[in-house]
Amino acid sequence: MAAAATASVRDFAHRATSLDPETMAQSILDAIDKAAASRWDAAVERAATLPGELRPEKVRALTDQLSRELAAIGAAAGVAAVAPTVGTTATLMASTAELAWFTTRCGDLILTIAALHGRGTPTVDERRAWVLAVLIYGGTAREGFVTAADGLGAGLGAGATHLPIATLRAVNGVLGRKLMSRYGKRRGVIALGRALPLGIGAVIGGGANWTAVRALAKQADQFFARMPYSAIDTTAIDIGGALPAPRPAT
Repeated sequence: MAAAATASVRDFAHRATSLDPETMAQSILDAIDKAAASRWDAAVERAATLPGELRPEKVRALTDQLSRELAAIGAAAGVAAVAPTVGTTATLMASTAELAWFTTRCGDLILTIAALHGRGTPTVDERRAWVLAVLIYGGTAREGFVTAADGLGAGLGAGATHLPIATLRAVNGVLGRKLMSRYGKRRGVIALGRALPLGIGAVIGGGANWTAVRALAKQADQFFARMPYSAIDTTAIDIGGALPAPRPAT
């Protein structure tokens, strides 16, 4: 029994050191780009069909749906990760795929809550900023966004309400560079936890996803209730020397 436990721990340690931060970062960024670029219409439709009359009821229904879905996926990933017939490469591929799907569905959650708050027809850059801010900062997403924008001269903290599109793109660059140190690190820890032996990984994977989705829904709801700006100005001359930022390097 002790020998088997020791072997399981050794296997877990080997898999843990095999996690590739660059691959993880690329997977997360691709999932955010996918959500921002192609899933807004689906989010609007989802928001319109959620049960309930008032926004809080609809947010609760959405939260229940996605927390159940992603808890089940997290638990299944935990079971698969420690199967004796599954090699390290297959485990890492499954972990990366689960991370990408979790991030995409979190993007769906954030965008659907944006639609429930009556956000109109946001640009892809704006949708990307929303997803990045909530994933990175959670309950302080508004403050984190304002800090990033004000660092580029936007003046949101001083009461400015309109944000030039070029400044928004630069904010996305700032947020993108923070992604792995905040959101990526949290999800990486959970990915390692799912590889724990003796069934512990399934409990960690399912429970962590359940908790994360429910917290994220609350944080997104707070963010859109207190948006840090009124509108994105697509015609204004840029302010503060902010330049359109390329996709952040990882």
